[in-house]
Amino acid sequence: MFVIGGSGCATEKLKEENRRLKESNDRLISENNRLEEELAAFQKKSAEGTVPAAPAESLVAKASDTPPTPKSNLEDELLIDPEVKVSREKDGMRIMIPDRVFFALGQAALTARGQSVLQKVAKLINREYPNKVVRVDGHTDDTPIRKVRSKYPTNWELSTARAVTVVRYLVEQCNVNAHRIYPAGFSYYRPVSNGRSQSSKSQNRRVEIMVLDEKA
Repeated sequence: MFVIGGSGCATEKLKEENRRLKESNDRLISENNRLEEELAAFQKKSAEGTVPAAPAESLVAKASDTPPTPKSNLEDELLIDPEVKVSREKDGMRIMIPDRVFFALGQAALTARGQSVLQKVAKLINREYPNKVVRVDGHTDDTPIRKVRSKYPTNWELSTARAVTVVRYLVEQCNVNAHRIYPAGFSYYRPVSNGRSQSSKSQNRRVEIMVLDEKA
């Protein structure tokens, strides 16, 4: 059984990234203010007829050449897929994927889209978190199993089978270290929505990949 630690290095890394981004943003604001002052001065002189208006255009061009603020790692993480949600939790990083991205209804075989998403997730994990423990959580809604009951008697079996499928793909196809990843199935006992609508049920059918702040 794993013991989940504090935010540790991941929190410090995010703080450092935020500090660098703030410094860069402050420099850009200062430069923009300076250019605006120069532009206003040129426009005033131009109106007085002391200098031609052309230099003002060059100032605008100069401002447009300012390099963009670099993206943080978290912004890169958010580009995995439009439906994938990435968040920082007290025990690590959570990547939440709706079941429709990975599986057909009542099935545990990965879709082509699901495989593509996992390849991106694996690159992130292997690049940014090579020594962290990864837990893959399978979740269902509370609709009883009917059509595939012979294969998955209850939602326990289905949620666990889906988590195992994801783990196997990450290990066998994406080179995630098998010694630091494991599956868990939670059936419908950890919902994110308590509503009875189809939309609420859809929110509860999901896979969560937790990159824990615990080293393998």
